[in-house]
Amino acid sequence: MAASGEQGRRRRYTRRPAGPVAPTPQRLALLRYLAQLGIASLPQLAALACPSEKSARRSLRTLFDGGLVEVVPVPRVALAESIDASDVSLLYGSAPNLFVLTRAGAALVEELGWEGEVRRKPGYGPRNTLFLAHELAVRDVFVFFIRCSRRYAGHRLEQWLDGPEGHIRLKVGEGPAAVRPDARLLYRLPEKVLVGLVEVDRGTERGLTRWKEKLAGYDALIRSGSLPAVTGYRGPRVLVVAPDARRRDGLAALIRAHAAPDIASCFWIAERSVLQEPELTGAHWRQPNQAALLPLVPIEIAGSPPTGWKGETDER
Repeated sequence: MAASGEQGRRRRYTRRPAGPVAPTPQRLALLRYLAQLGIASLPQLAALACPSEKSARRSLRTLFDGGLVEVVPVPRVALAESIDASDVSLLYGSAPNLFVLTRAGAALVEELGWEGEVRRKPGYGPRNTLFLAHELAVRDVFVFFIRCSRRYAGHRLEQWLDGPEGHIRLKVGEGPAAVRPDARLLYRLPEKVLVGLVEVDRGTERGLTRWKEKLAGYDALIRSGSLPAVTGYRGPRVLVVAPDARRRDGLAALIRAHAAPDIASCFWIAERSVLQEPELTGAHWRQPNQAALLPLVPIEIAGSPPTGWKGETDER
């Protein structure tokens, strides 16, 4: 039995001989999202470009056998939530498939007229796989806003920049040299634009030092008045995703205690489970100075989603 299992795992990362890959709309959508994100999981790619995980798995297997995508092998523990990290069962088996473009895949995307810059294959290996859980959590925020843009009429994720591309340099003398959100976005509503600076908190950092540094950076950024030159808009929201409600409320208390009221009011904090459904108008977000949970966008601004919406993607 053990030998059979080993053989099965080897096949997972072994290409089968295949001819040229037919560029169906669904396969092209998968390649383009990988070009934009650099790395993504099977569930994320299914939510972005396919009607189901089964459909995504078939298409990605075809792309893998055709040499257009690569599977990133990581242990289950690398993607575990911090509360589960001591579970000995995580020592066995692999995590859900993670995908990146190969050079051939990147070349095809560029040849087909991809307008953005293709994110090159990340340098993930045995020494830094523990960063993957955070990277994928950031991409969960991207998936959430893409799905929201499909659910509500007149909505669009207009800009998404993560990693160093989303960092904002400050002028000398304004405090920290730069503010480094995990991502920043512009989300267009029918009559307004949401400017979001994304912070994904996995609850792994102990103490206050790191969050005090973040608060000092956002204070300097907002008070400098330089954000409109970077984003084109005023009034940013710092969108913080926490692992659970306890951490959400703890961060709200920390921000309330260590940030001026006008800076604290820029922070909107939600637990990660909120990202599972593309819902902007539910009362799921905590502002540090407010007792009740609030919707990220009031229904009178977001509009109502169409009746009978089931979450299907328009990319097949």
